[in-house]
Amino acid sequence: MIHRLSTACAIAFLAVAPAFAQDGAALPDRPIPRSEVIDGIKQQFSAMDANHDGVVTRDEFDAYHAAQAPGAGGAFGHVGGHWFDKADAAGDGRVTLAEAEVRPLKLFDMADSNHDGVVDRSERKTALMMMKFSGK
Repeated sequence: MIHRLSTACAIAFLAVAPAFAQDGAALPDRPIPRSEVIDGIKQQFSAMDANHDGVVTRDEFDAYHAAQAPGAGGAFGHVGGHWFDKADAAGDGRVTLAEAEVRPLKLFDMADSNHDGVVDRSERKTALMMMKFSGK
């Protein structure tokens, strides 16, 4: 399950830890379908939502983040410390699944240049080069 979550969050990872992704070494070397990214986001959101009420609060996020061992789940399984602030679009101190999906899926859609619902190796390489040249 960790491998599936890690792979599914590959594109989302570009949003939260670009330093790892710049050389492409941490990304899976295979095409990544949008549906797999969505599944990974849902799994990770569910793990953060400790009381399973459909929202992640700051306390739930902080507890989830603190419990992560360094390197746990590989580069994609780790959630950065600023995830909550970036995901809480409404600014209400609660992150819904819809809010959690916005940023990684936006990045996925940007990388999916032919809009076929899959980021292939060529598209991934182009996205990584763009990040490198943009200084992200």
